[in-house]
Amino acid sequence: MPRAYPSYPYVEPESPGLTDEDIENVIKDFLSQNPTLSPIYGGPLDGVCRALNVDVEYSDKPNEILLEVPLDRKAVIWLPKNGKPRHDRLATGIGIGHWLLHVLYTRDLHPDHGVQALYQPSNPAVQQEARRFAFALLMPKDKFTQLWYEGRAQLCAETLNVPTQAVYDRAKWLDLSAPPPPEDDMPPPPEVEQPTTGTRPRVGRQI
Repeated sequence: MPRAYPSYPYVEPESPGLTDEDIENVIKDFLSQNPTLSPIYGGPLDGVCRALNVDVEYSDKPNEILLEVPLDRKAVIWLPKNGKPRHDRLATGIGIGHWLLHVLYTRDLHPDHGVQALYQPSNPAVQQEARRFAFALLMPKDKFTQLWYEGRAQLCAETLNVPTQAVYDRAKWLDLSAPPPPEDDMPPPPEVEQPTTGTRPRVGRQI
């Protein structure tokens, strides 16, 4: 883990306020500059971290720091030592989001400070931006929508290698609903036989 008492202060990431379109554009620009990394459908994120010159390390509890950006060393994404692979992948995506969306902006505001993005941040809205980035990077809208309507959450989670809860969150943000069943699978409407005058209605099927 980072040294407990560095010789300079740290601040948490800050943000100018980014829209979903802004985040998508950041991802498009990054992938266009690194075409060998696109598309990222369930594969490892090692290449992304190398392209950004960010290390990934594992720490024992308490692992409070998600992204550590010192002034004099490489940035590090810290993952729990015994974490689940899909959760680690999502956490790495969030750390990458902080790095691309927030670090330069925060450094401009606090040039003599390190930056620490925490798992439990003081400002959850900034982490939500990084989380939206991770969702857009790891679960691209077109691919995600296709998988969602083919096999719902399980297929999305398995193919894109992300936690199932993240899949449901992504679907909610994209306002996706369950697909209607095919017409062949729809039960026929019940036929109601109208009684004729002076006769009793027949009950049950007519053989």
